[in-house]
Amino acid sequence: MESRLIKLTDGDIKNDKINIRACGKDFFPPDVFGGSSKKAGLGTPITLRVEGLTEPIKTDIPTDKKTKHPRWMFRERAWAKEFVKLHNLKEGDTIVISRIAPRKYLIIPNGKDTAQQNYLITPTAKDSDLITLQQAANIVGKTTHNIRDYIQRGRINKYDPSGQRITRARNSQLRVSLKELKDFLDILALDHNKHHKAGLHEDLGFYGLPEYERTKHVLRFQAYCEKSRYERGSLCLR
Repeated sequence: MESRLIKLTDGDIKNDKINIRACGKDFFPPDVFGGSSKKAGLGTPITLRVEGLTEPIKTDIPTDKKTKHPRWMFRERAWAKEFVKLHNLKEGDTIVISRIAPRKYLIIPNGKDTAQQNYLITPTAKDSDLITLQQAANIVGKTTHNIRDYIQRGRINKYDPSGQRITRARNSQLRVSLKELKDFLDILALDHNKHHKAGLHEDLGFYGLPEYERTKHVLRFQAYCEKSRYERGSLCLR
């Protein structure tokens, strides 16, 4: 998988665009280059998967009207402003553009590093189901707290963006597998009645836990309640 490192300039930030000159013409399919305007003709679009944005972007690359050389920006660029704001990117920060399929590209922030950080790259198309907690929550109709709870209880695994299973994630590097999450939720749905006969709420992700595990969590909660009750009582006596 080929990748290119792009350093953001003040002009990129102010004009809500990303200068892709560093990618080079060979990094993109030959037919992606269109006319100087939409009226002059569009190239065959490529798809951009942008970190933090839920919807993919389909775009071509415009060329100069006189020279026919690439203008080195994506024609569709309304997403750039949201991407910069979402990741708090500044002048001098870098991003990585990776080609993950013949006409599909991944764009992710790379911080202030001037060298590409491999752990930030999704290496193959098969890993494309790795998503952030917020994306997962939006897709399956849960909250990020639900997703974290599933992770803590060992119902789904924790990954970094490269697809490696991890126990601790760096800031903004935690990913979950959409397939794993959906498989787990399917199990909950198939055994929904059994789950609720045990008196457990489905969003807690208790399905399949042995009795001693459920008891452990209940006892922890009871201890917390007792502590909270004691503290409130102490305040009332003061």
